[in-house]
Amino acid sequence: MAVGFVLLWSCGFVGAAWGTAAAEPAALLAWRYVITAGLLLAVTPLIRARFGRRDLGRQCVLGLTAHVVFLGGLFAAAASGVDAGTTALVCSAQPLLVAAAGAAFWGDRLTPRQWTGVGLGLGAVAICVGGVSDLGPALALPVISLLGLTCSALLERRWTPRVDVVTALTIQVGVAAIVFVTAALLTSGMTVEPTPRLAASLAWLVIPAGLGGYGAYLLALRHLGATHTSMLLYLTPPVAAIWAWAMLGDRIGAPQLIAMVLGIVAVLLTVSAGRNDHTEPSRPEQSDRNDRSGTDRAASPVSGGVAAVGRRR
Repeated sequence: MAVGFVLLWSCGFVGAAWGTAAAEPAALLAWRYVITAGLLLAVTPLIRARFGRRDLGRQCVLGLTAHVVFLGGLFAAAASGVDAGTTALVCSAQPLLVAAAGAAFWGDRLTPRQWTGVGLGLGAVAICVGGVSDLGPALALPVISLLGLTCSALLERRWTPRVDVVTALTIQVGVAAIVFVTAALLTSGMTVEPTPRLAASLAWLVIPAGLGGYGAYLLALRHLGATHTSMLLYLTPPVAAIWAWAMLGDRIGAPQLIAMVLGIVAVLLTVSAGRNDHTEPSRPEQSDRNDRSGTDRAASPVSGGVAAVGRRR
């Protein structure tokens, strides 16, 4: 599960690299979500999902935080000239925030070995993407993305949603599609030239990077817990470099190889020290009790974020 998540989450760079050369980023993001929402809406009625108004409202909030705030902040940062490595490095602080919030609100206790793993993973990302550039106020944009991703994970943990994976993604992606289409219409517009390059980009962003990455992240969060799944994000920039080498011909340098080794060590240190925030999925009749206890079933279905920007330098 962990390997599948890292591979799928990291592949978003390829589609982004293809698509931004053929369309405006706002239009590309809008079409990505329109197509993804259409595919999910075609599947969701088949599973006869049942959910109440509270479930619907919570999934809409998660769609805004995990998709709109996170990816919107990333694209706005890129448009404002924020270096991709800087964005990746800022967003890589997410495991630190998740671990700290778990300790503060749920009583999680990370051992010194686990904290060492968290710090080592942050260092691995720093080596992979390089230093932080001095951009002044524009640096707040990736910080906003970081907070959106973190809030989504923490809200999922607190709410312990009963909604199945496909239905949850459908609601979240639908909300994000409405917002991103509106933003595109107000800025660059939705018009794109239907070239083979753009078609390949959208197919990649929607299927492996979107549905695959989001679904794998959601499953990992529900089975491995928020802290350990967040730790796996440390592996996404160097794995994204491998995707770029295999499909785009980009060169893999020593920093990416070193970062991958350090990231693996960081993940092993954290996982081998035990799981503080992992619980089995609750049954529907247990949901009210779990809502009160704050059992962790975190889910933040975002793909192609840190992985995508980690190599766009």
